[in-house]
Amino acid sequence: MEKTFFITNFGCRASQSEGASIHQELLESHAVESESAYEATVVVVNSCTVTSEADRDVRQTIRRIASRNPSAQIIVTGCYAQRAPEELAALPQVRFVVGNSHKSLVGQFALNLLHDDFGTHGRAEILCSSIFLERELRPPSHVGSGGRTRAVVKVQDGCNANCSFCIIPSVRGRSRSFEPEAAIAEVRDLVARGYKEVVFSGIHLGTYGRDLQSKTSFYELICRALEVRGLERLRVSSIEPLEVVPELIDLVARDPRMAHHFHIPLQSGSARILRSMYRPYSPDYYVQLVSRIRTCVPDAAIGADVMVGFPGETDEDFFETYRLIEQSPLTYLHVFPYSSRPGTIAAGLPNHIPEHVSRFRAKVLRNLIARKNEAFRRKMIGTEVEALTLEDGTALSSNFLPVVISEAVPVNEWVRLLVTGLDRDRGLLASRITTAHETH
Repeated sequence: MEKTFFITNFGCRASQSEGASIHQELLESHAVESESAYEATVVVVNSCTVTSEADRDVRQTIRRIASRNPSAQIIVTGCYAQRAPEELAALPQVRFVVGNSHKSLVGQFALNLLHDDFGTHGRAEILCSSIFLERELRPPSHVGSGGRTRAVVKVQDGCNANCSFCIIPSVRGRSRSFEPEAAIAEVRDLVARGYKEVVFSGIHLGTYGRDLQSKTSFYELICRALEVRGLERLRVSSIEPLEVVPELIDLVARDPRMAHHFHIPLQSGSARILRSMYRPYSPDYYVQLVSRIRTCVPDAAIGADVMVGFPGETDEDFFETYRLIEQSPLTYLHVFPYSSRPGTIAAGLPNHIPEHVSRFRAKVLRNLIARKNEAFRRKMIGTEVEALTLEDGTALSSNFLPVVISEAVPVNEWVRLLVTGLDRDRGLLASRITTAHETH
């Protein structure tokens, strides 16, 4: 029987990019990909640990794979593997637990398992050391994408911030950046392979370049990327409020290759809670920032991360968050009930909020943003948009809206569409006008 592999990814776009690199390494080594983790010989679980729920999802996935695929050899890597390798090593059929400190070795471990005969084994091997020993960020040896149309390029890793609720700095280490030449070379490679859209991602993306010997900035990297011949769309992943510089907003407004999309974490609309979170901006600053974006880029999607139920969050604190979102031009949210993470400052704070209260507050915000998102999409009915066709038969607009097209279209093409209505899954319905071949 042919030996195959499968990769299951959890977490942020930076993590997805790392999973895509492992995937590409295996493909370039002529490994065969399975259609399912339940049929694969080797399964790589690329984990996340941002919340206790993320941890639980990873554990449940591993147990489900072990139950339905009793012969699978499982390799667990990523942030959960860095934080608590012993927990994962005790799970069924886990052969290796590989922290972020050794993540570059995952592909080789998978190949070894695919090429070797193996029988029963004891406790999983753990490869994990202090992530703070990592002083530089090296380009991936294998440039992956995770798809056929859009590619994520991780240009930065780690975080020097000290948000009181966040465990990520302890599993990602200090902020580290790719050299600009390496990042641009990766963009060129992806464009040459036919990718129409590139997404720049990182853990603390706006700090890009501050650690490099020749100082540069994220804005300067974007400008250099736009010089790459053939790059048709560049999208920016999540970026902190204080790092959304006016030049970036102006660039998105004037350059048609820049996606009309900003994701800017808010976390709370209460000044008191923001201070307790160690977030270095005020609600007023945030409101002025997103309002300026809406003025400069009228059709932009503007998203945010929001945390509810942070220790000590009163009803009034929550209502301040509600009012800010209600009055803002935000079009979508990622809402998270607070999750206590071991070793963080917030874990030791008093007045933790009952889980049922946090979940109720999260539901209220999700209902609010659903109404705002529908209003945002409804304004687009009757307008024309250019969108990139994806593998699942839909398309993605510049302002991050999925589009369901009334006819079959080839994958990885720009199409000009007339928006005719709203899709129930928070997208748009559209009919094709023509194929759009952008020239820049």
